[in-house]
Parts: sequence; structure tokens; C-alpha cells
Amino acid sequence: MLFVQAFEKISFRTEAGGDHEGQGDIVSEETETMHESHEEDGELEILEDDRHAAHEPRQATGQADEGENIPEIVEEFQRESEEQHNAMNDDSSDDDDDDDEDYHVPHNWSGYEFSKLSVNEGEAVSWEYRQNEVCIGSMYANSDNMKEAIKRWSTLSLQRQFKVLKSSPRTYDVRCVRSECPFRVYASMGKWQDFWEVKKIVEHTCLLEQLEPQHRNLSAGFIANYMYPLIVDNPSYEPKSIICAVEEEFKYKISYNKAYRAKQKALQMRWGTYEASYHNMPALLHTICLRNPGSYYDLKTYPCAQKPGKQVLQRSFLALGACIEAFPHCRPVICIDGTFLTGRYKGTILTAVAADGNRQLLPLAIAFVEKESGDTWYWFLQRVKQMIVKDVENVCLIHDRHKGILQAIDDIQNGSTERSRTALWPDLKSRWCMRHMGANFHTQFKNKILMKLFKRLCSQNQERKFNFLWKKLDELTKKQTAELAKRSVNTEDDDQVSLEDVGLDGPNVRRKRRKAIKTFSEWIEHEPKEKWALLFDEGGARYGLMTTNLAEVYNWVLRGVRSLPLVGIVEFFLYRTCEYFRDRYAVAQKDMLDNRKVYGYKVTEHMEKAFKKARLHRVTPVGSMERRYEVMCRDKGRMGGRREKHVQECVLRPDACICSCHKPKLLHLPCTHVIAACFEAGGLQARMYVSNYFLKETIWMTWRHEIYGFRILGDFITDPGHNATYIPDPDPEMFQGVGRRKKKRIRNNMDRSEAGRDVRLCSKCHETGHTYKYCTALSYGGRTDGAGPSEAAPNPAPQATGRRGRRPNNDGLI
Repeated sequence: MLFVQAFEKISFRTEAGGDHEGQGDIVSEETETMHESHEEDGELEILEDDRHAAHEPRQATGQADEGENIPEIVEEFQRESEEQHNAMNDDSSDDDDDDDEDYHVPHNWSGYEFSKLSVNEGEAVSWEYRQNEVCIGSMYANSDNMKEAIKRWSTLSLQRQFKVLKSSPRTYDVRCVRSECPFRVYASMGKWQDFWEVKKIVEHTCLLEQLEPQHRNLSAGFIANYMYPLIVDNPSYEPKSIICAVEEEFKYKISYNKAYRAKQKALQMRWGTYEASYHNMPALLHTICLRNPGSYYDLKTYPCAQKPGKQVLQRSFLALGACIEAFPHCRPVICIDGTFLTGRYKGTILTAVAADGNRQLLPLAIAFVEKESGDTWYWFLQRVKQMIVKDVENVCLIHDRHKGILQAIDDIQNGSTERSRTALWPDLKSRWCMRHMGANFHTQFKNKILMKLFKRLCSQNQERKFNFLWKKLDELTKKQTAELAKRSVNTEDDDQVSLEDVGLDGPNVRRKRRKAIKTFSEWIEHEPKEKWALLFDEGGARYGLMTTNLAEVYNWVLRGVRSLPLVGIVEFFLYRTCEYFRDRYAVAQKDMLDNRKVYGYKVTEHMEKAFKKARLHRVTPVGSMERRYEVMCRDKGRMGGRREKHVQECVLRPDACICSCHKPKLLHLPCTHVIAACFEAGGLQARMYVSNYFLKETIWMTWRHEIYGFRILGDFITDPGHNATYIPDPDPEMFQGVGRRKKKRIRNNMDRSEAGRDVRLCSKCHETGHTYKYCTALSYGGRTDGAGPSEAAPNPAPQATGRRGRRPNNDGLI
């Protein structure tokens, strides 16, 4: 305390006496005298205390700040302060002396640009990649990258071949294939390193005598790494296109077998092996269902007798939650179809597809089964009913006349005591595909014009026109049968094939066969009309859909991925469906913001055309208690000849409309007669007779759901080897065998009936009119002149001819 007070007094005195001129106006003489007296008294007190303390030396007792009152310690502090002060004075004097010396400063010291400097925070990797070049010190993350760099350098830059002398987990040594050449590349990974480094390179001394057509270091694995992006983006990329791409880039030719193996390696890098996909399939489906609430999957397995402890994955089923939630907002119509797998193992993909108010397909479910049969179809439809359709009534199934489908539908509708099956779907409406029926018609009568006439009969909605076409078909098929009897049967395609019993005939039904059938009526007499004719569609269950084109189109979409492992096909199904929802929701959201629109764009176009046509009709009211009208249709034969008058009758009710043309009942849309009657009635809107499935709000509700991917949780391509739990069927009949896989199905009667002129389709850009050899759409892989580097260009391709062989002119006109 005494030390602090003394310090304050000394400092105050120093400040007071430091500048008398500046302080004179503020401090008076009396004040200075008083301060001086107080200071003298304080100094006397301090001196007396010091003398007293000198006679009585103090010892340290461990108290805080007691060193301030011990003379020995205070003296030590003062001595250290003086030494520090002297050292500082010495430095300042040296600096003053150095100022007189003249030092030369480089001019570029002040001209550095620091804007591009960056701080290394240790995130950069310790290796680097060089484009088509390998040198001493080149570093690579792993051995695969190092080997690929050496191969690319050898093929592209050096154009020479090498052989591997040693390849171990830590060293890699290659030499030139020619014994007299000292070329060598040596790379290794040090004991404490996590990267590969090129340690030694000896240049080639051998000379290139000629260009070799092949290169031994262009292995299938190297080509797979090079072509990986193209093959993964387009799994249907053909080996021939790979051959052209390699020849364009590396100037070497590879065999078809090597190109095929390279493609399989690239697909395996992306989606794993076929065997691993069976093991990873349950985990993948479970993850998809966890990521997408409301989704459902099911498996059918059985113990493998040949491999104890293993389970054979026989069937799998998947339905996404977004599709399940969207189905109640779609028309209650489901198209089902099957297509075969083209990978290593045989099997069939079963699909169920619905349609929204814009006729856009909605994938409902996908299943992998061992084959297409009554048992597999029943297993599939049972899950479609329980998990997707649920309580939706009067759902219509459109399908072909496959015996397995018909048996499964009969069992799920009516049950079967023979096969111990209960009736799970009694209100199901079964309808046949018009295209498949047309193909069956063609196999019997061998005439495409008559087949088109039969399709017109199938899609006819007016009874008058239906009867007219039926009579016309009887006349024409009778003549065609007589013509066929004169022909000789040379091939199997020339033989007539009649409709077979698919289990719907009674015990007393006797069908005519092949040449015994003379007319159309004899051919179709045992087929129920409600199955194939729109006019007899009870309750309008079809909603105007006559074919399984929705399912056929989706199978065409799957065509490019049917050769992939199961994991790849499921991934495609998930992300393609996600794309459907994303794109169509954007369109539906845009329509929702447009107050002028009431329906989806398809029905909007339909209604606009119907309104224009309805203005040409003449309406006559004929009802007194109900709104009943006679509508005289526009005469189509205005250019000469006798004009026929066709009259339709329609009734307008608050909840429904009835017309003699049957369109409102069959299509669930108002026909032109009803629209014309609404104009005459005044105050009635034709939109009240449009089904809710076609409204823009319903379409928006269909596509407003979210679908989440699974890649964030893993790729599910790990190969467990012998530790696999689920395996494919070991039956040799289920194995496709070695060699090129079957990509195209055997042409059936429908293909032959609808076959036209061959169309050139490029396997790279998927455009018509040219093949992959003449494709210029991509940067590499195609030859603009049709010749390789060592080949002469062939003659120009002949120009496409028009009708009767005429060539188009320069403007592309015939």
C-alpha cells in the first residue's frame, strides 16, 4: 500500500513539473506550495519507514505482493529494469548510425502480385495426373490409375508395345517387347507412401518400321475404362460402335470379342456382377422402401438343394409409394405385359402400367419372375390388387390372350379349388388388346388391309357402323379365303392359324380350325364381344383404351436395360419413374396457374375440336318433362351424290348424359351431339359431363408425390463371393449360356402383321436414316466417310429415292 501511494505522488509531481508553461494557467502558486508540503511530509514518512525496515530485515512469508516491501527483491527489480533500458538505448544508437549508410533495394521487391496466392491447408492430394504422358516423378493414387496412364502413353504417344516383367502390390516394371530395346518404366509405392510414383524411365531406341494393326496393351479392361461413360449412359451401346470408337481414338483395331468383353466389364464396374445382384436385391428393395414411405416389396425364395445354406431368389416385386398414391387419381385401367431378360440368367419382367388424364403412362409395379405362366401372373396380380388397387372398384385390365394371364385372371376373379385359390378380385373387368387380336386376324387371313378394317370394327362406338363393317368383313374374308386356297404353303408363315381355346369355351363348343374357316363370323363366333369390341364394353371400363400400348411402350423403354443385372434394372425403374414425376408435375403445375384451362392438354384439344364440330349440328328439342334432343349431324357427302341424314338422340340429366352414339358412356367424355344439345338447352355446361379423371386438378394430384433415390446410402454392387445369402436358380435351364446374349425376341405374328419397310436406326444417336458407321452426331466413334484409317473410302452412299425410284433434288423435294 505504501509503495502504491509513493508511486502516485512521484508521478503526480513529475507531471506537474514537466511543463510549467502549459500548466501555469491552471495550477496556482498556493496549490503548488500545498502539494510540495504534502510531498515533503510523505517523503519523510517513507524515509523513516525505510530506516526502520533496515534495522529489522523481513523474511518472505508467501503472501501476495509482499515482494514490494522486501528491499532485496525491490533492488533486483530495479537492476533488471536498468539493464533492459540500457540495451534499448544501445539498439537505437546503432539504428541512428546505420541510417547514414546507403543500401540498394531491388526494384521488384515492391512489385509482387499477391492476388493469386493461396494458402495450402493440406487438402491437396500428393499425386498428379498427366495427359498421355509419363515421366519420372509422376504420382498416381493407385495402381490402376498408374497402369492405365502407362498404357495410354504407350498406345497414343509412343505407339509401341510393352510387356510386364513384374507386377506386385508395391512394384510395377515393364519393358519393350523387343529384346534389343532398353525401354523400361519402373514404378513403386514406398513403405511409408500411400501413392505410386514413377522412379525410372529408359526411352525407346527401337524404330517404328510400320504401323501395327493391333496393340497388345489395348486390353478389355483398358477399353472398358476408356468407354465407361458412353456404355453406362447407353447400356445398349453395341460392340461394333466400341470397335469404331477405339479405332478413331487409338488408331488400332480390336476384335468383336474384345469389344464385347470390354462392354461387360464396364457394366460390371457400374452395376456389379449378375450373381452379386441376386444377393444385393433384398437389401436394395428394403432401402428403397425406407427412403420412399408407402412403398412395398415382396420376395419369394426357397432353400437351394445343391448349395445348403443358400436361398434361391425366385421372384421379387416392387411398387413405389408415389405410384401407389397416384393410382386413385388415374383412370381405373391397368395394362399388363411381360418381357424377357437378356442377361446371363433367364427370366421375365412383368409390368403394370396405368394412365393419367393426359394419356401419360404411370409405372405401377415391376416384378422379376422365372417365366410367364399362370402361377407367376397370379402371384403378380395378387400383389397389384392388395397393395395398389386396394378399394378402387371396377378396375379394368387390358392384356393379350396369353393362356397364363387368362388363367390367372379367372382364378383371381372366381377362385379355383383345383389350385387352392380364393377370389380376391371379383369386380375385375378383363379386356383384350386390339393389336394382339389384329395380329391373330392376320395369321388367319394373311391380309393387312383386312386387318386394319378389323381394327376399325373393334374401336367402333356406333351400332350402325359396327354392323356395316361386320358385313363388309364377311364379304371380303370370304374372297380372301378363296384366294388363299389357291396358294401353296411354302413356309410356316404362309400357314393359317386360327384362334385357340383359352379356357372360356363351354363343354359343347366345337371350333373350326384353319382352312375350315371361310368367313370372319366363323373365326370370331366363340369370342365374347365385350372382350374385344368397344361398342360392347360394359360400363365403359376401357375409358377408350383399346390396346396394351402403354405396357408395350414401357417394355420398349426397358429394352435397353434388360441385359443389366437386377440391381441395374431396379435403379433404372426408380430413377426413370422419378423423372416422369418431376417433368409431368412441372407441366401440371403450370396448368394449375392458368385459370383459362379446366382439363389436361389432351382433353383440352379434344374439347376444342368437339366444340367446332358441334356448331355444324342442328338440334331439335323433343322432350317435354326431360331434356331430350334430336341432333342432325353434318352431312359429310357434300360434293355430289345422294346426301344421307344421320340423326342421334341424346338426353341431358344433372348427373349424366345419354347419347345414341354411346361415346359419353364409353369414353366418359361428352360427344359433339351432347355439346350441341347443351348449346340449345342454354345454361348447361358440357364440362359437367367430363369425368373427373380428366380435370387439371386430378392430373396435378397424380404427379405431386415425391420419389427419393438410394445412392446416398450405397450402390449395392458389392460382390460377397461365397458368402452370398441369395443366389440365382442353379438350374442349367435358367442359365443363358456362354456367348452373345439374345437381344431381340423372335418375331411373332404381331410383328409380322405390322411389319413395314426396314428403317435404318443408328445405335449411337438413335436417329433414323443412317447407321453408326456414318453417324456424325457424336465427337468420336463414328466415321464420316465409312472407312477406317487404313482403308479407302467407299463409294458415296446412294441417295434415298422417292416414289417410283425418283431421286430428290437439291432441295430435298421429289
